[in-house]
Amino acid sequence: MSEKSLKKIGVKFAEPKQDRSKEAIKNLVEAAELLVASGDAGSLNARDLSRVSGYSLGALVQRLGKVENVFLHAIAYARERHLQSICAQAEAFDGNITTNEFATFLVDVGLHTMKNIVGPSIIRYYESRALGRVNSLADIHAYTDETVPTLMKLIEQDKTGTFKKVTPFEAKYLARSLFHILERPFIESDPNAGSEEHRLMAIKFVTCMLSK
Repeated sequence: MSEKSLKKIGVKFAEPKQDRSKEAIKNLVEAAELLVASGDAGSLNARDLSRVSGYSLGALVQRLGKVENVFLHAIAYARERHLQSICAQAEAFDGNITTNEFATFLVDVGLHTMKNIVGPSIIRYYESRALGRVNSLADIHAYTDETVPTLMKLIEQDKTGTFKKVTPFEAKYLARSLFHILERPFIESDPNAGSEEHRLMAIKFVTCMLSK
């Protein structure tokens, strides 16, 4: 999913022709991932990437084209890994979870992620840079499509009788809505983001959206 999204926003590196060049790209990606993991979008710049990676500023441009490419790459894959982790945990319930229990799980994991893993300033960086590269917001918000197969599986395997049946089309936009209710308050710097009020509102919203 990340590969497809990154292609749509024009993220690509110079094609490495030698093992040394491939190793350099790998090292730069790892350095970018460390900076992204700091949660501080202010560190997503060429100077800090040069400092962490050990490559000169000239080498960064030569290897990466636009230096922001490597940060967009690191953010997209970090977000994908966290969504995959959420999906793996959700599928482990094996149908033995009500919509309210699932909503509570999803909201608590999602809020933890926004507070401690992929912070709002990092997502704002991604969106602001990506917006200048795409013709459609769908190319930015489609990251939640990663969760659609899991959502469909939860519904199909439901043993509690609380999940409503939906089509894949509905599931795609349900997934986007569920994650937006969790993330947008943070990204928009709402003072209530992450509060108990936000948590309870999100649990109620997710429960209502998924229940019969």
